[in-house]
Order: sequence, then C-alpha cells, then structure tokens
Amino acid sequence: MNNIIRAYYFLFHVGVGCVMSFLPTYLKTEGFSGTEISSIISLGALCGLLGFPIIWGSISDWLQKPQLILKILAFGIFAGSIPLLFLKSYWPIFGTYLIYSICSIGVMGILDSVASLRAKEQGIDFGKLRLFAPAGWLFGSVALGYFIDLTGRTWNDPSVIVAIVISFGAMFLISLGMGKSKTEHSDKPTLAEIKALFQNKFLVLFFVMATINIVGICAYWVYYGPLIESKGLTPKIVGLSIGVGTLSEVILIFFFEKFKKWLGLELLIILSILISMGRWQVIANTSNPWILVGIQVFHSEIGLFTMACITFVTDNVSRKLVTTGQTIFYTLTYGVGQYFGIMLMGYLFDYYKDPSKLFAVSSIIHIIPLIMICYIWVIRKKNRVALQ
Repeated sequence: MNNIIRAYYFLFHVGVGCVMSFLPTYLKTEGFSGTEISSIISLGALCGLLGFPIIWGSISDWLQKPQLILKILAFGIFAGSIPLLFLKSYWPIFGTYLIYSICSIGVMGILDSVASLRAKEQGIDFGKLRLFAPAGWLFGSVALGYFIDLTGRTWNDPSVIVAIVISFGAMFLISLGMGKSKTEHSDKPTLAEIKALFQNKFLVLFFVMATINIVGICAYWVYYGPLIESKGLTPKIVGLSIGVGTLSEVILIFFFEKFKKWLGLELLIILSILISMGRWQVIANTSNPWILVGIQVFHSEIGLFTMACITFVTDNVSRKLVTTGQTIFYTLTYGVGQYFGIMLMGYLFDYYKDPSKLFAVSSIIHIIPLIMICYIWVIRKKNRVALQ
C-alpha cells in the first residue's frame, strides 16, 4: 500500500509538472492571451474556491473509503486530459480542463491525510513518503523540457499533451491496486467539531497567512515558462530550472523531520517566505540562463512551506478531523489563494506585457504572510512559555 501511495504521488506530479511547466507556454504559442491562459490554468484553483476539496474530503469521510475516491479522481484526471490531444480553441479546452480540475484539486488533501496518518501510526517518516511528489515533478518537467529541446520541437508540440496523458493514465492504472487499510479509518467528524476548527484563532490566522502566501507563488507556477520564452531562451532552461529546483525540494523533504525538530514549524515557514521573496527578485532582474537555473536551488522553500503547513494542520486538529483540516487548507490555499493569484498574474501579464514584472510584484505580496506568521510565532511562543 505504501508503494502505491508513493507511485500515486509520483505519477500525479509527473503530469502536474508537465501541465504547470509547459501548458501555459503551449497555450501562449497557440495564440492565447494572458487572460485566457490564466482563466484556463486557474480552473483548478476556482474548483478549490468552490469547495471541491472539501466536497471530495467529505465524501471520503462519509464513505470511509479514501482509496475509492482516489481511484475516481485518478480516472477523472485522465479522462479530462485526453481531449487536449485534439482540441485547439479556447472554450473546448476550457471545458475539458474543467473536468481535469474538478478531480485534480481533490487529490492532495485526501492523499496527504492518508499518507500522514499512515506515517504517524506506522512510525514512517511522512517526508519520505511525500518526497515522491516533487520527484515526479522533477522527472516530468526535466524529461519533457529536454525532449522538446533535443528533438528540435516547438513550445506547442503535441508531445506536451502526450506526456500529460501518459502520466495520468499510468496513475489511474496504479490507483487500481490501492486497497483498504484499517489505519485509514477514522470516526466521522460532526458539524460541531468542524465549526470548532474555526474557533481556533491561530488556526484561522494560519489559514489566511497560507492563502496569501500562495498568491505570491502563482507567478512562478504559471508564468515562469512564458518568462523564459520572452527572454529568448529554450525549453531546456525551463526543464533545467524545474529540475534543479525540484531536486533540492526532494533533498529537503527527505530531511524535513530533522529541520522541524531543529527550527520548529513557524520558523521554517518564516524562512521559506523570506527565500521566496529573494528568489522572485533575482528571477525578475536577470536574463542570464545559468543564474535562472542556479537560483532554483532555493526552490525547496515551496516544499518546505507546504510540508510545514501540512504538519501544522495535522498537529493542531484531532485525528478524526485530519482529512477535513487538510481539505480546508487546500480549499483556501490552492483554491482561494491560487485562483486569485493566477487571475491577478494574468491581468498583470496583459498590463505589463513583461512576465518579469509579475515576479517583482510577487516578492512584495509575500510581506503580508511574513508579518502574519511572525505574529503567530511570537504569540504561540509566549503562550508556550506561559504554560510552563
């Protein structure tokens, strides 16, 4: 079962890595505007905004069959990606990507809750389960970037879509082997218990902080490829950049438990935000391909932020509310935050006509969550001292 979880993480992120690294530039090369690109890519976030992660999580809790839901989601993702092979116009692509988005937005909340609970109950390092997610992103983005470049293909070559379809098809096949495990069973949470989550002011403030921070990351997720293309560089640079960055993320996640014990969750989040601010400024102000590739060593801050947030939620809710807590987290961050972040960057892209400007704006956005997490850290530290 653990190997299937690892494979699910890996293959899902192979596909997502191809989607996020190359599909925006694929659409741009096909003649789509920044607003059109953002409106398509942001559909996953819009589905999060509409509460689909919570819907999928609630169905999982109600049925007590997270494996079944993960199989259904895998099939929906695969089915939603296939029409991209032959669609070229805006509304048909919008429609099939919506199917993909409804399903893909539900995966990580359920998969993380299953994996984190198994890790906690079986004495497994959660980071060593989840590192297969960035490993998949690494493989997908690097392999596709090199394939396009070395074969002399263009940014809008059909191989971009073929790679997406193959990875999601393999994920669906792997998911069929996912069986029932007693460690994934939990009591169904009551409505009163869910409401109680929002009475924890530090948890609510934490959710808001994480949501705003995701807004600041959206330029990188959607417009890094167009930025590279606008500088006259090749797809190989995208692949190398994502590869170097994701490799650093894999290494960091491998040692995440050690970093957590050493620094604590709040300080890890503060550090990740500071690194993001610096990285965006460098990306915004250079055209040197080796600097653009080299700065991705610090890409691990996104994995650091995500791992710390997931752990924070797991540690601050009851066991029966772990799935609910994680799906709320994903709804607010990768739903609300990502949707408004992607749409904001789309409008700014059309306004500035220069992707590098988006990264300068992103660096400024991070100031808000930085202040909020510093406040949470200081207050919680005082409270812990007071309890001693």
